Amino acid sequence: MTDPDQKQPERPRLLVDIVADPVCPWCYVGLKSFGLAKERLKDEFIILPRIRAYQLNPDTPTEGVDRQEFYAKKFPDEAQRAEMIHQLKAAALGAGFAFDPSLPTHLPNTLKAHQIIRLAHFDGAQERLAMMLYAAYWDRNADIGDDETLAGIAAEAGLDRKNALQDLQNPKSAGEIKAEAGAFRQAGVSGVPTFIVNERTGFSGALPPARLADTLRQAATATRAQ
Repeated sequence: MTDPDQKQPERPRLLVDIVADPVCPWCYVGLKSFGLAKERLKDEFIILPRIRAYQLNPDTPTEGVDRQEFYAKKFPDEAQRAEMIHQLKAAALGAGFAFDPSLPTHLPNTLKAHQIIRLAHFDGAQERLAMMLYAAYWDRNADIGDDETLAGIAAEAGLDRKNALQDLQNPKSAGEIKAEAGAFRQAGVSGVPTFIVNERTGFSGALPPARLADTLRQAATATRAQ
């Protein structure tokens, strides 16, 4: 029998940097899967997620482009595009939700979206805001390159709307996002989502929740042994 007065061992901290881009459908699946994996690991670790900036298409015009046209050029094989959508839908179901990857019609430049995600980190609302932002884009076809849209999402997540608008219009904030996204690219990140554990061990892919939990656990063990 466990002595109720006996002090339980303190759970180790697990810092997880999630490098992602809101216009990446696999990142939506990855964030959903991470939420379930985190729940599986809550009795083993104090998990501290940080969502980090990466831009798959940094040269996208500020006003964005037509998404269907963009992907038709990038993946001209229609059968290949259909298979990708099928795989995404299956992976989403494995992560406990459903979405239609073909719904968004607009492909924005995600610089401003990353600014809002970063701002939310300082308010302790980053994970909540990120999920709301991803849902706005993938489930409601919202323009997440638009200041007013992003400020509205920030307000729904509990941030100050006026402060969010000011940050979106701050060149210093934009420069910091560009620098962070560029640094990950220079460090070798070429696919997202990428998970970096305790700033040492990283892996990529929208893994199913159980497998992601196991991989995070293994990465935590590896970083403790280093």
